[in-house]
Amino acid sequence: MKDSTSLSASSQRKFVVLGGCGAIGRVVVRDLFESHRHNRILIADYNEKAARAYAKSFGSRRVRAAFADARRPDLRGHAVVINCTQHDFNVRVMRAALQAGVHYLDLGGLFHHTRRQLKLHRQFSRAGLTAILGMGCSPGITNVMTRAAVERLGGAKSVKIRVGTKDFNPPAETFCFPYSAQTIVEEFTLTPWIVEGGKFREVKPRTAWELVKFPKPVGPQWLVRTRHSEIATLPVTFKLRQCDFRVGFDRAFVGELVKRMKAGWTVRDFAKLPAPRGKPNDYEIARVIVDGLVFDCHARANKRWHASAGDIDTGCPPSIVAQMIATGKITQRGVLAPEVAVPVEPFFEELRKRGMEVRS
Repeated sequence: MKDSTSLSASSQRKFVVLGGCGAIGRVVVRDLFESHRHNRILIADYNEKAARAYAKSFGSRRVRAAFADARRPDLRGHAVVINCTQHDFNVRVMRAALQAGVHYLDLGGLFHHTRRQLKLHRQFSRAGLTAILGMGCSPGITNVMTRAAVERLGGAKSVKIRVGTKDFNPPAETFCFPYSAQTIVEEFTLTPWIVEGGKFREVKPRTAWELVKFPKPVGPQWLVRTRHSEIATLPVTFKLRQCDFRVGFDRAFVGELVKRMKAGWTVRDFAKLPAPRGKPNDYEIARVIVDGLVFDCHARANKRWHASAGDIDTGCPPSIVAQMIATGKITQRGVLAPEVAVPVEPFFEELRKRGMEVRS
């Protein structure tokens, strides 16, 4: 198979966004569309009607739509697939990318899927293809910030990842999820992995609450350990002795979630709940603490895109990196973590263009 550096000009900027009608997929599509006038995007989604309606809203031949089944998607004729579906489909989409000769990105594999995906490294390398796992906010931005900190320090033993959000809208009148119900339920029910004393171990879910003082406007936030993908790669890449992840959730939300799960609610039940209403108006800070050195990424809602801060800092990074792969700015092949493959300063500069700022 030919290496991507030999891609023709016509196929170089052709992208497939699988799950392009979801909250994050929509941001990926929008960012690809507005980033470069030669980008061509296929919105591939199981909900074909919604995909076609979203494509039509751009009023451009550069955006098309098609039905797609994530279990066996047809990715031929494109440069990069950005997989915005649930992590259960990651390995299947990767195999489809191999078959089609297409580069691959996703938003994370919730630790256990990421480990399985890494086993495809040799196949992607032999095919001359790049697959970058977990290229959203966290995992994603946090991985690249960790690399920046480690390079500045010359090495590290400990990495703490902390994500906090401040929503300025009034509390929702009904119980609803800020993002994928399946992901949140799994984050709160599956045992988190941490690294302690250089060894991986599992800890109890919904434990180790920590009050973290973020800069304004986020301010103090209660964070809790959940299972996350960064822990699958960062300790291996940098030979860490300590590593863990914690994210902010309103305690009342967590209490209601647990209450409903104990009452027998399933992921399907939660998925039927209405999405948050009103215009997004929030601010998010993703932080890494590397041997005491702090890097923060600040993101705010984009009201024009009707996207929350979390949508922006999760949906823009895969668009940025997909374009880096397609245009030859990333040439390393195989299945890679963000901290290995993504060039730090060019990536941070692209974040700044989109209103996100990395501070240290």
